[in-house]
Amino acid sequence: MAETKRMPAGRMAEAAAQAVDEIEALLRAALTGDVSLGATLKFVHPGADVLVIDGSKTPNEVHRRDVPADCTIHIDPVLNLNIFQRHTDQNVAFRQGRIRIVGDLSVITRLRPIMARRAGAVND
Repeated sequence: MAETKRMPAGRMAEAAAQAVDEIEALLRAALTGDVSLGATLKFVHPGADVLVIDGSKTPNEVHRRDVPADCTIHIDPVLNLNIFQRHTDQNVAFRQGRIRIVGDLSVITRLRPIMARRAGAVND
């Protein structure tokens, strides 16, 4: 995140928008028809789009409409992408106060194995 703060504002906004696009692609690939989150999870990315996983539907729907969610995560989009790509440890980022979670924490714990399975499939 320190690198992002040194960028000009326009470049930061561009990096944030690109990160949200990449996160959306990762989520769409991981949330296939055979898995269900069973709840709604929203990522609020300051300076960029909101990203929502509506896991109450089958199959899961990933979209950018700002709707109420069972769990909401407030996180920098570049940090969020780094966590999904396993470049940053989510627990460390949380302890550092870089992530704020509101709502049902169990929703996040349901996403973790889905994303880990996807990462394993990519690394095979």
